[in-house]
Amino acid sequence: MMRLLSPLLAVTVALQFSYALALRHATPVPNPLLANTALPPLARVTPDQVKPAVQSTLAVAENSLTDLEQALSSKLKEDEGPVPYEQILPPLLELYDSYGKPWGLFSHLRAVRDSPQLRAIEDELRPAVVAFGQRLSQSKPIYSALARLNQSSSFASLTEAQQRAVRSELLDRKLGGVALEGAQAEEFNKLQRELSELSSNYSTNVLDAQAAWNMTLTAKDEVKGIPARALEGAADAARKAGHEKATAEDGPWLVSLDGTVMDPVLSYCENRELRETMFRASDTVASSGPHDNSEVLKKILQIRQQNAELLGFSNYDELSLATKMASHDAVTKLLQEVRDAARPAAQKDDLELRDFARSGAEVDGQKLPALEDLQKWDHFFYSQRLLLARYAVDREALRVYFPFPAAIKGLQGLTHRLFGVTLEPVHGEVAAAAKWHADVELFQVARGKELMGYVMVDPFSRPGEKRAGGWMQQLVSREQRPSKQPRLPVAAVMTNFPQPQEGKPSLLSLEEVSTLFHEFGHAMQHVLTVQNESSVSGINGIEWDAVEVASQFMEYWVDYDRQTLFSMARHYETGEPLPEESYKKLLVAKNFRSGTGLLGQVYLATMDLRLHEGYKEGEDPDGIAKAVGREVLINPPLPEGRPLCSFSHIFDGGYAAGYYSYLWSQVLSADAFNAFDTAGNLTVTQALVNFGAQDSKGEDAVEKLGRRWASTVLADGGGRAPEKVFIDFLGRQPSAAALLHYSGLDLPGALV
Repeated sequence: MMRLLSPLLAVTVALQFSYALALRHATPVPNPLLANTALPPLARVTPDQVKPAVQSTLAVAENSLTDLEQALSSKLKEDEGPVPYEQILPPLLELYDSYGKPWGLFSHLRAVRDSPQLRAIEDELRPAVVAFGQRLSQSKPIYSALARLNQSSSFASLTEAQQRAVRSELLDRKLGGVALEGAQAEEFNKLQRELSELSSNYSTNVLDAQAAWNMTLTAKDEVKGIPARALEGAADAARKAGHEKATAEDGPWLVSLDGTVMDPVLSYCENRELRETMFRASDTVASSGPHDNSEVLKKILQIRQQNAELLGFSNYDELSLATKMASHDAVTKLLQEVRDAARPAAQKDDLELRDFARSGAEVDGQKLPALEDLQKWDHFFYSQRLLLARYAVDREALRVYFPFPAAIKGLQGLTHRLFGVTLEPVHGEVAAAAKWHADVELFQVARGKELMGYVMVDPFSRPGEKRAGGWMQQLVSREQRPSKQPRLPVAAVMTNFPQPQEGKPSLLSLEEVSTLFHEFGHAMQHVLTVQNESSVSGINGIEWDAVEVASQFMEYWVDYDRQTLFSMARHYETGEPLPEESYKKLLVAKNFRSGTGLLGQVYLATMDLRLHEGYKEGEDPDGIAKAVGREVLINPPLPEGRPLCSFSHIFDGGYAAGYYSYLWSQVLSADAFNAFDTAGNLTVTQALVNFGAQDSKGEDAVEKLGRRWASTVLADGGGRAPEKVFIDFLGRQPSAAALLHYSGLDLPGALV
C-alpha cells in the first residue's frame, strides 16, 4: 500500500507539486526537478541535481513564508474580522508547491531507484527540509488566520471542500505542535527530527537486510517442486552474481527473500529444510547484524508516545484516531465482530490442514510426506496441496492465463465500463523523459475528449533498488485556481511482479492481478477527482481509514465478476480463454481458508493498536506482539520470530495505530460492491445457478452504479467526509454483513 501523509506539514505536502503548463507547452530547463511540465521528467534526474534543487526552493520558500506571515499579521491587527479564504489557502498551497516539488520527486526516486548516493543526499538534506516544515506547521500567523476564519460567520459561505481544507490545515497544525511554547516546543521539534531520521533508517535497514540475504543452490533435489518460472528467475539472479552458465534446468540457483522467489519456494518446494530456512530468515529479517531494527522500532514507539503526551493525548492511539473516520469504540467493535466470525472458521481451517498433512495423501500423482508436526514453514506448501486435492485448483498453473499486458487490458475495459474513461498508452519523447526506469509504462486518462490526468505503472521487481510490495504514489495533485487551466493529476502505481523471462511476458497469479487492480483503484480516485483545492483533491485529505475503499473495491471485480476476469484470462501463447471448468473451480474455492486470512488481519490490527496504546520506555515490543498472537491467532508466532523488525506499514508506511484501516475500508468496499453484485447478477451463487448469464438490464444497472461511484467516491476525494460520500452512493449507513458474506462466514440468507 501507500505511505501515510504525516501530520508534519513538511511531509504532508511533500508530494503536492506545481505543474501549470500543458504537455505541448513544456520547455526544458537545466534541472529536471524544477521543470514546469505536466509530467515530471524523472528519467533525466541525476544525483548531483538534487541538492541544488532542494536548497534553492527552500530558500525561496523561506522568503515566501516570511512575506505571507507579515501579510496575515497585518491583516489580523488591522481588522477584527476574518481573513478571506483567498488570502490564506491559495498562497499557502503555492508555498507548499514551492518547496515540496523537488523533495517529493526525490523521495519517490529513493523508493524506486535507490542507491547509496541517494541515501547520503537524503541524510544531508533531511534536517533542513524537516526544520522548514516545522516552521511552516507552527506558524502562529497562519494558524490564527485559519482559526479566525473557521470561527467566523463567513465560514458557512465556503464550499464544503474549502471548509474541509481549512479544518484539515488547523488539525495538521495542532498535531504539528503549533500550540506548544518554549521548552515543550523545542522538545517536540527535536523529537520530530529524530523520528524522521529513525523512520528513514528503519526503511533502509529492511531494504538492505532483505537484499543481503541469499543462498546459492546447486543440487536439483534442493529445488524440487519449485515452478519453472521461479527457477528461471533464480538462475538469472545466479548469472548476475557471477555464475555465467546458470540455467533454470541445471542451476545453480540463487534464492532470496524477494517475494517473487520466496513465495513459490514456500508454496511449492518439496525441500522442507529450504522452506524452513527461508521462512526463518524472513521472520527475522532486519533483527540482527548491521541492519538491526530492534532498537530503532523501540525508539520510534517511545517518541510517538512522548509526542502524543506533549500534544495533550494519553497515547499515540488517540493522536492517530484524531485524523481518522472511526472512533476507538467503533474500531474495537469491528475487530471483535470480525474476530468472533473468523475464529471458528480459522480453527476449522487449521484442523483440516493438520489432518491433511498427517494423511500423507497422493495429490496430482505425488505422494506427500505425512507430517505429525506441521510447522509455520509447512502451511503454504500443504495449503496449496489441499487446494489442489479438494478443488483441483493449481494457482501456479493458472499464471499462463494472466500475462501482465492482458491484465492491463482488463483494467482498461473495467474502468471504461464503470467510470466511462479510457486508459491510453502514451509514447514519444515526453513519455520517455518521464519514465524513471525502462519498465515504466505511461497512460493518459480521458473521459470523452476531456483529459483527466495520467497514470504511470512500474510493474516489476528490482530487489535492492525498489522497495517491496505494491503502492500508489501521487506525483501531481489536481488543482484549479480562478481564471487558470487546471493542473492535471499524475499517479504512479508500483508493484513487484516477476520480471519477464526469456521472451515470455510476466505471468501473474490471480492474487497479483488483484494487487494491480487494487493500486489502480487508488490511482483512479486520485486522477478522476473534480476537486479544485489540491489539499483535498484525489486521495489528499481523505481520512486514512477510508483511503483503501476505492482500491479494495476494484479487487472484487477480479474475484466475482465473470466479464472482468474473462476480458483478460487468455493463455499467453495460444490465446485460448480460461477453460469454463477452471473458472467454476475457482468460484467454488473462492473462500478457501478465508477465516485464517481474516483472523490474520485482526491480529495485525490489534497488535498495532496495542503497541501504541501507551508504550513505555523499556517495554518489549516483541513481547507485546507475541502476547496478542497468543490471544488472537490459532497458531501463535514463533518464539524466535521478529516480524516487527520488518513491519514497514506501521514503522515507515503510515499505518501506525491505523492498520485496522484495511478492515474498516473493506467493510465499506464490500458493502459498495454488493450493490453492483445485486443489480448486475454478478455473484458466485448466481454464476453457478445460471452460469454466465447477465442480461442487458443488469449491465445497464452496473454501468449506472459505476457512474455514480465515479461521481461520488472518486470525484469527491477528500473534499467531502467519507461517511457522507458513502451515504451519497448507497443511501444508508455501512454494514459489515457484506464483508462476512463475501468471506463465506455468514449464514445463508444473512445478507439482505
